[in-house]
Amino acid sequence: MSTPGPRVRRLAHPDADIRARALGLPRARPVLTVLGPVDAPGADLSAAVLPVLRAVLAAAAQRDAVVLTAGADTGITHLVGLAADALDGKWPRLVGVAPSGKVAVDAEPTGGEVRLNPNHDTAVLVPGSRWGEEVPALARVVEAVAGGRRPALAFLVGGGVVAGGDAGGGVVGDGVVGDGVEEALVGHLGRDRPVLVLAGTGGLADEIAGGRVDGDLEVLVRSGRVAVVHLDEGPERVVAVLHRVFAGKPGDVLHAAVPPPAVWPRLRFREPPPQPVVDPGYVLDYPLLADAIHEANQVVAPVLREQEVAALRERERARLLVVLAIGAGFAATVFGALQSWLRDEPWPGVLLAVAGAGAAVLAVLGRGGEDPDARARAERLRALYFDHLAAPPAADDAEREERSRELAAGVARHRHEVVGRA
Repeated sequence: MSTPGPRVRRLAHPDADIRARALGLPRARPVLTVLGPVDAPGADLSAAVLPVLRAVLAAAAQRDAVVLTAGADTGITHLVGLAADALDGKWPRLVGVAPSGKVAVDAEPTGGEVRLNPNHDTAVLVPGSRWGEEVPALARVVEAVAGGRRPALAFLVGGGVVAGGDAGGGVVGDGVVGDGVEEALVGHLGRDRPVLVLAGTGGLADEIAGGRVDGDLEVLVRSGRVAVVHLDEGPERVVAVLHRVFAGKPGDVLHAAVPPPAVWPRLRFREPPPQPVVDPGYVLDYPLLADAIHEANQVVAPVLREQEVAALRERERARLLVVLAIGAGFAATVFGALQSWLRDEPWPGVLLAVAGAGAAVLAVLGRGGEDPDARARAERLRALYFDHLAAPPAADDAEREERSRELAAGVARHRHEVVGRA
C-alpha cells in the first residue's frame, strides 16, 4: 500500500512548547513509544521481530492508541513501517519524532541523512544534527497526546549498549536508539510510566533483562514499572502486556492481572487473554533465573495454558448446565402450582413432567461436566514449571541440554496422561 508520506511539522527550537492540536495530533489517547536501533538489525533478527511488531500495531489500533517512533525509514522504524504495510491500512496513528538534520524531507538524502518512513502520518522535526537531540521533544509529545488521563507505554527493542555493556550479538545503534535510548528510558520511567522490554534483541534490552545496568536507570528499572518478555515467547505475551497497560490507568502497577470470577456462565465460551505464569518483571529482581524462566515459558507455559483453557471450558459448561437445571427446576415448580390450580387441565401436568425430567438430566450432566483430568494436568504442569525454576543452575552446556530434554519429556508426559488411572 503506497502512501504519500507523513505531514511534516517543524519545531522552531528544541524547547518549543508542544501542543497536540497545533501539530495536528490527537489528544487524550494511549501512547506507545517504540524505541530501537537506527542502524538496521540483521536479517534473522528482523524476521523474528517483524511478527511481534505486526501484533503490537494491531493491538494498538484496537486501543485507538498513537504510536511514536524515530520517524526515519531505517532500523526498527523501518520494520514498524513494514509491519504497518501488512495490516492493510488498519494500523494506528504513526508519528515520528526526529532531529531535522538527520532526515531528508524534500530532497535526496545526503551526508548521513535518512528518508522519513512513508507509512507515518506525521513527522515532528526537532532542530538538531544528532540522534538523541530529539529525546526531550519526544517526551513532550507523549505528554501532549496522553496527558495525565491516558497510559503511555515505551516498547524497547534492542537499543544501544550501556557503558561497559556487551550487545550480546544483538542490535546496536545510536540515538533514540543508542546514546539517546537510555535517556529516553530514564525520562519515561522517571515520569512513572511503564516500559516493556523485548529481551533477546540485544543491546540495552538484553542489558536490562540480565540486570546489567547501573546508575539512575538501574534504580528506575527496579521500580516495578518494567516488564520483560523474551522474543522467543511469541507476540501473544507482548500483546497481553500491552492490553493490560492500555486497559488500566496511568500509574497502575505493571503486574499480571487476575480477572474476577464471572457470576453467570456464558452461552458461548471465550478464551481468557493469556497471562504469564510469573510476573513479567520477575526477571529484573532475580536475573539469575532469567534463562530458566525463558525456557519454562517456551516449553511448559503453552501446554499449561492449553490444559487450563480446557479445564475452564469444561467448568463453564458444567456451570451452564447447573444454571439450566436450576431454571428447569423452577419451571417444574411453576407448572406444579399451575397443576394444583387448574385441576381439570392436563397440560400443566405434561409440562411438569417434562420440566422435572429435564432438570434431573441437566443436574446429572452438570455434576459430571467438569474435566478433573485437565485440571489435574494443569496443576502438575504448573508444579513442573516452578520445579524447573527451583533447580540449581546447570554446571555446563551438557547438563543444561539434559535438563531441557527432561523438561520437554515431563511436559509431554503430563499433557497426555490419564490422571488417577495409572
